[in-house]
Amino acid sequence: MKSSAATVGTRAKKRRKAIILLFITVIVLAVGLFQYIRLFGPTAVEAGAPESIQLVIPMGSTSSQIGKALMENGIIRSDIAFRILTRLKGYGPRYKAGFYTLSTGMDLQDVMEEITKGSIHKETVRFTIPEGYELRQIADLLHGEGIVNRDEFLKEAEEGVFKNKFISSIPERENRLEGYLFPDTYEVFVGESAHSIINRMLGKFEEVAGEIGLLKGEMAGMTLDEVVTLASVVEREAGTKKELPLVSSVFHNRLRLGIRLGSCATVQYVLKERKPRLSLEDTHIDSPYNTYIVPGLPIGPIASPGEEALRAAVEPADSDYLYFVATNKGTNVFSDTYQQFLIDKETYR
Repeated sequence: MKSSAATVGTRAKKRRKAIILLFITVIVLAVGLFQYIRLFGPTAVEAGAPESIQLVIPMGSTSSQIGKALMENGIIRSDIAFRILTRLKGYGPRYKAGFYTLSTGMDLQDVMEEITKGSIHKETVRFTIPEGYELRQIADLLHGEGIVNRDEFLKEAEEGVFKNKFISSIPERENRLEGYLFPDTYEVFVGESAHSIINRMLGKFEEVAGEIGLLKGEMAGMTLDEVVTLASVVEREAGTKKELPLVSSVFHNRLRLGIRLGSCATVQYVLKERKPRLSLEDTHIDSPYNTYIVPGLPIGPIASPGEEALRAAVEPADSDYLYFVATNKGTNVFSDTYQQFLIDKETYR
């Protein structure tokens, strides 16, 4: 009897274990199916009410860059899932640059298939934004080359919604994207929107800033916006690339000692005119950008700094310089005393 009872008890335990194992298996499969649908299915909550989103895939884009762009624009949920499926199905070499209108109602497979078709917009145009250009100058250049309307560009820069994470750290102010439209050579499709072009420039800034390490937190005791602001002033004041770290050292030394920066470039930004020589009246203009009267950095960047200026802002030269004077040869002379500064100023007046 005891042996029979024990056998029945053992069978019951095995049955319970089997039921529990089956239950766990069902849960795991359900979770897996849910994750598959979530990652590979449409991003729209209602697949029947999708949102159309325009996306530009630049020439030379990698699968990783395409996946990131798709996710940032809300077209797919996971760029990792995109890269995995791309590799498994061999889509990588088939992706084509172009203008695309994609929908949040498309699943991942549909999106991947769509961007292998190529865009009907084949004609492109190249343009170069020089280092040290202001936002208004960028708008003028693009307008002058017939790429995008100046007013449309400036309005989008002021009001457009962009998804780069660093944008949330920019303080509210006029010309909010000043300094963040990275100076570089771009190739865009004819008819490309102001939003798309600005998005490309912001993406390039994010790429370069990330390589330098500016997106990890404070650098040299400064926030990202302070670094970009200082770099923009350094960019505008340096006569040559080699001078960038030296000019940066002057401003770092002044900031450390509590001496006003006294940058002519900041006043020229207010004047919207690059006067070769400022008047005494110019230096007294009441503006949060005027570093002759405002202590510390100006309220924001005054131009778009390039990579070397950004690096110089956080890696200044080791010097005791506090002054510099522009020569008539496109360079500067540096000094560490006010007396020498006056002599240099008289020499190159």
